[in-house]
Amino acid sequence: MDNFREEFIVKFKNLLEKDNHIFCAWEGGSAATGYLDEYSDFDLGLICDDKKVEETFEKIEKYLDEHYGIKTKFRMPEPSWHGHSQCFYLLENTPEFFYVDLLLEKLSSGNRFMESDRHGNSIVWFDKKKLFDPTPTPVEQVKAKGKRLYKMIKNSYWLLVLDVKKQILRENKVDAYVIYNQLLNRIAPLMNLKYRSPKSDFGLRYTYRDFPNVECEWLEKMQQVSSLKKMMLNVREIEAKYAELIEELEDKWK
Repeated sequence: MDNFREEFIVKFKNLLEKDNHIFCAWEGGSAATGYLDEYSDFDLGLICDDKKVEETFEKIEKYLDEHYGIKTKFRMPEPSWHGHSQCFYLLENTPEFFYVDLLLEKLSSGNRFMESDRHGNSIVWFDKKKLFDPTPTPVEQVKAKGKRLYKMIKNSYWLLVLDVKKQILRENKVDAYVIYNQLLNRIAPLMNLKYRSPKSDFGLRYTYRDFPNVECEWLEKMQQVSSLKKMMLNVREIEAKYAELIEELEDKWK
């Protein structure tokens, strides 16, 4: 995997750097956060001329197909939630878990996904116009988003608590499991505000990187549900965790 990735980068970088319409390229994902391993995909961000987005996609796809074979791809419908163009490529002649996650940004765009406190230390391939800016998220933005999330969770979590309890008592297993998972996932913003506030919207992904072991172990325990009876016990524990976090975080995030 290491040799393949290194060779892939050398050839791909050479292709992109020669293109006068591509101004900046950087590798993110696990390569930027320090968690690169044999299962990692390939995350690449590009900034190009506003009028050359489709041409850039066509050029890259032609290259990937000629050198590796494109098995399938998924182009995110636009406008995307982040405002950029993004496509995922599963290739034929690569390691099993390798795929390309390509984010293509217009020169005129904002929201670059470069903040080091959210996206790690990205590996900049080239930057022809000095566009790459890893400045951490401004404190006022972190606070504003955190306060919105805190208020929303504080005022609404009881709905899921009641709904899952009802389904458990009704013995509606499918509904109970669905709502239970929603309840567990909805606690994420509170835990994120406590341990990694710039990533308050990250959900429960990558908690092993940022949370204490005791919190990771608690989340793992809550995910292990063998029966509706066990689920009800877990719900009560999760409800208590919500109350604890809401009280603990109130002074800072209310």
